[in-house]
Amino acid sequence: MQIRVQQQTDYQHLGLFPVGRDARSLVLPDLHSGRRHRGVCRPSWDGCAVLTATLRLAFCLFLAFVMFPILLLGRESGSMTGKVEDSGGGKLAEVKVTLVNQETNSKLETVTAEDGKFSLTDLTPGTYLLKIDANGFEPYKANIQVGTEKLSLLKIKLKLRTVEEEITVRPDAADDRLSPETNTDSMKIDETFFSGLPLEVDYLLPFIDTFTNPAAQGGEGTSIVVDGLDGGELDMPTTAIRTVKINRNPYSAEFQHPGSARAEITTKHGHKRRYYGSAAFFARNSVFDARNAFATTNPDLSRRFVEVGLGGPLFGKSGNFFVAGERLMDDESSVVNALNSVALTGPVNLNVPAPQRRDHLFLRAQWSLTEMQTLSLNYTFTDHSSKNNGVGALSLPEQGTSSSRQTHRAQLIESAALSPQFRNELTLVLKDQTSQSGNHASGPEVAVSGVFIGGPSQSYDGKEGRAFDVQDTAAYMRGKHTLLFGATIRTNWLNIFDASNFGGTFEFSSLDQYRAVVQNHLGAPDLFQINEGNPRVSFLMQQTSGFAQDTMRVLPNLSLTLGLRYDWQNTLDDRRDLAPRLALAFTPGKRTVLRAGAGIFYDNLPRSAEQDALLMDGVRVREIDISQPSYPDPFLGGQVTSPPPSIARVASDARSPYLIQTSAGVEQEIWKDTWLSLEYSFLRGVHLFRLRDVNAPLPSGSALRPDPNFSNIAEVQSTAFVRGQALTLTFRGGWGKHFKGYGQYVFSNYTNDTSGIFSFPADNYNLRPEIGPADFDRRHRLNFAGTVQLPFGFRMGSILSAASGAPFNITTGSDPSGDTMTRPPGVTRNTGRAPAIVQLDIRLSKVFSFQRASVAERHRSRRNMEFSVDAFNAINHTNVNGIIGVVSSPLFGQADAANPARTIQLSARYSF
Repeated sequence: MQIRVQQQTDYQHLGLFPVGRDARSLVLPDLHSGRRHRGVCRPSWDGCAVLTATLRLAFCLFLAFVMFPILLLGRESGSMTGKVEDSGGGKLAEVKVTLVNQETNSKLETVTAEDGKFSLTDLTPGTYLLKIDANGFEPYKANIQVGTEKLSLLKIKLKLRTVEEEITVRPDAADDRLSPETNTDSMKIDETFFSGLPLEVDYLLPFIDTFTNPAAQGGEGTSIVVDGLDGGELDMPTTAIRTVKINRNPYSAEFQHPGSARAEITTKHGHKRRYYGSAAFFARNSVFDARNAFATTNPDLSRRFVEVGLGGPLFGKSGNFFVAGERLMDDESSVVNALNSVALTGPVNLNVPAPQRRDHLFLRAQWSLTEMQTLSLNYTFTDHSSKNNGVGALSLPEQGTSSSRQTHRAQLIESAALSPQFRNELTLVLKDQTSQSGNHASGPEVAVSGVFIGGPSQSYDGKEGRAFDVQDTAAYMRGKHTLLFGATIRTNWLNIFDASNFGGTFEFSSLDQYRAVVQNHLGAPDLFQINEGNPRVSFLMQQTSGFAQDTMRVLPNLSLTLGLRYDWQNTLDDRRDLAPRLALAFTPGKRTVLRAGAGIFYDNLPRSAEQDALLMDGVRVREIDISQPSYPDPFLGGQVTSPPPSIARVASDARSPYLIQTSAGVEQEIWKDTWLSLEYSFLRGVHLFRLRDVNAPLPSGSALRPDPNFSNIAEVQSTAFVRGQALTLTFRGGWGKHFKGYGQYVFSNYTNDTSGIFSFPADNYNLRPEIGPADFDRRHRLNFAGTVQLPFGFRMGSILSAASGAPFNITTGSDPSGDTMTRPPGVTRNTGRAPAIVQLDIRLSKVFSFQRASVAERHRSRRNMEFSVDAFNAINHTNVNGIIGVVSSPLFGQADAANPARTIQLSARYSF
């Protein structure tokens, strides 16, 4: 049975059949008879549906694989290739290339290859803006017309960026979230942020210490890096400081100490085309201040501070200069809070004048020797003088001494970009310092534990030091690697004069004992100590260090930094101080960064320990200790003719202490340029320095000593430890131009077994009770610094510091064992806890601009006048800084001093 397909035209619109009389019939199977028929069949409707679907699928495949590629080939597009070089023809790799369509604003981005070439294809014909940005070079921009024909190879030569400051070997990684230098918990204070904060003039270091980790600090406190050289000081005008960076690149091998205990300071430079500067005056007076918590009357205070700065071109366009100076005239008072040493009744509460004078001068000259080389010469002069030092709290007015210090420091920096990939910086520093503190004591000092310290102060020392430092640091950048390496040599010649305690000191364990001896002539003091001999010594200290570090981009979203550092000093026989460092950063998304790091950080033997070991050797200076002496003449009746001396020394097996620090954290951008980070860190210190009397009386209860030729042998040993952990939450960012802030909350716990290199244990033969909370163990710490732009051109800055109480030691005040001190039974070190501290400082300022500028930008304009009011401790909270832990003292458990109450400071600054 056959049927003719009548509706051919139903399929013609699909293009499946030819149109016209040449159309042929389909050969379809006879589904019922199983025979094949030409052009006729009687299929079921299901069979026709299958046929239709098959034909449609074949048509779609034909369009996809045949017609669509033909249409694409027919579309007109363009391409471009280029090569990026420096002015000398050197190939520049890993350079960002951006092409922006001027009509649609769409962007295409790529980076140059190892040979400096780049390629961009599939470009719609039109006008484009080509932008090329390379670190250290002037930005390149050019309009490019793209047609259908391939452009010839573009040869682009970049010019070195105009040198307005020294060439730095440290690559600028401010916008690279994977860089180890852009960790969120780092803090950067630039000049604008700095000017808005309520900082006490000439006291920047306490602010820096607020945002550092005391557990990571070395034996000499926070590490200060000035213009790339570690081991510096803050003896410079504050107006000469351009930026302060805290905790930048925590695991950098370039520096000896971790970032959490390091502050990097960059000084200002002049401008090559214009002059700029400022002049400011600050004033404080007790008439505006609240009364100190331990003063019966408001202490006298009159503080004036003047600072000026000027920068500009030097010798045409090839150089620039900057000069800054400041003078502090501080007539303040110290508050004495003790018991009367004469009448022995009632407290002594006095305001004792303690004036200070400080002068700082900073000079900087800089020349561009060539387009790729700069030379900078810095000079700093410091002159400090003060009176009535050491007075306050339990120290009576007669304890006052005078001091003076002068410092000259010259620094020469030669920076060169030897090629686009290689940079080098050579630094030479020459420093001369003289200082003197105290006077020859006219008689003995009297110290009643936890009650008062009276009589002439026994502090009398001086120093003449000359130091010469050489440092060379280089950076090599190629492809995915940035290699940083360098070395430092430090030499310090010291002439020391130390006649401290040449008048002698009587020690009493309690007020009752003192009264019995002085009033009733019963009993005797616990101890009399006096030094005699030649108080002068000269010695040389040398330190050498070297490092190498490679920061590599392992993946587009993963960076790895590997470093190794070596430190050596001549005062210790230790040549094993290799310190590996590691840091990595990973970005799972554009707004999230995961960081982790680990490192070893070595520390040096402090100069004071070496000085004591050389002076107190029993030959040059003899320390004589007399137990139960007569009073007031310890040698009355010739009871003691030639007692064995006490000496100080450094243990022969002492080695450099080191910290092991590890951390891991996550950083999240909550909005543009504003980040939150959460980090966990673990720290362990090994071979820390402690002081121990290795010749203390034997624990048998007798007065016998291991070496009868000596009394006490104070030996510096490297046997102490510290361990702890911390959880840190950090906020850094702002809200447009109206708010900028940095906040940090730290929850931590630190334990150690020594209070420092010059702290004796209670029992020299049993160190286990020394294990306890570290002196800096404040479990909770909250710090914040920020500025906010207010309506009508006002600006407010604030600094908030809050922390839980620090531990303090509890002792009996007596020393029946005859070694150092004694604690009550069952009491270990640092058992007590002081109250918490809270301090809020506020600055309110108003800027009047002499040129047109927005309200938010007036403080940045070149000519303006700013008036400010600062309130330190604005909430007038009593922050005690000392708790008496002597059980025998009538003041046990009470504070003997407090930080200043609320004080007001007025200032005016003119900038141009």
